[in-house]
Amino acid sequence: MTGYLALLIFFVIATVIGAAMLIINRLVAPKIPDPMEGYTYECGVPLYDKTSHLSLEQKYYLLGLLLVLFDLEAAFVLPWGAVFKAIAEINPWLIFIEMFIFLFILILGYIYAWKKGALRWQ
Repeated sequence: MTGYLALLIFFVIATVIGAAMLIINRLVAPKIPDPMEGYTYECGVPLYDKTSHLSLEQKYYLLGLLLVLFDLEAAFVLPWGAVFKAIAEINPWLIFIEMFIFLFILILGYIYAWKKGALRWQ
């Protein structure tokens, strides 16, 4: 029970500190809004028109999706490779086939992106 009590005390203290910071910020912060507050800022390049609506090109979205796709691969394959010897004692072929299926699906995603031209940077 003492472990749960310590955890409860930790959460209470964290909540009190967080609430105190929000309240102090509300009391001390300047009340005058900044004229550039609604200004769109993208990668250090100032915009010529002052509207906050900005249309990004499709290649940035595709690049982000590819980043997620291959980060997922690295986040799954590297730990799998590190513990393969330990879990191969159970059934090495089953584990190998599971990883092959996972990599096959990722390779299909890579081929799809390649065919769609997502890897072509113009």
